[in-house]
Amino acid sequence: MRLELDPPRGVGDVRIGMPVDAAEQILNQLPGVVPPAPGERRNKGFVHYASELSISLDFDSRGVVRAVELFRPERDVQIIFQGISVFEEPAEGVISRLAEMYRLEIEDEGQNVTAPDVFIGFWRSVLPMDPDDDGGRYFDSVLVAAPGYA
Repeated sequence: MRLELDPPRGVGDVRIGMPVDAAEQILNQLPGVVPPAPGERRNKGFVHYASELSISLDFDSRGVVRAVELFRPERDVQIIFQGISVFEEPAEGVISRLAEMYRLEIEDEGQNVTAPDVFIGFWRSVLPMDPDDDGGRYFDSVLVAAPGYA
């Protein structure tokens, strides 16, 4: 599966500004959906897939999608922004390529990276400790948001 990030408009067929119920329907039709286990409670707007991709919708009190966050899959999914496979390319490469196109705000030595002019942000929980350390080498999540999202 391949999903294109299109900030600030959305991700794939999920559009910022659409009703959360409609967005959930779209997400539940993507290949590899893993339904909640018996007794498992999931937040509205959260969908998980066999690839380990998870997608979480943030929505306002009216039920309108304000942001879409995607969490790193382990396999079989490409998340693409401007030709960059954001979870397959090392974070430093993503940062370098984005910096050629957009103004970036980099916090916590690169754990949080945003391109505020295009309403996209990247996050990783840790930074690599050395060149052979896989922890923190890749981003853990990417968020596409509406203008004014905080």
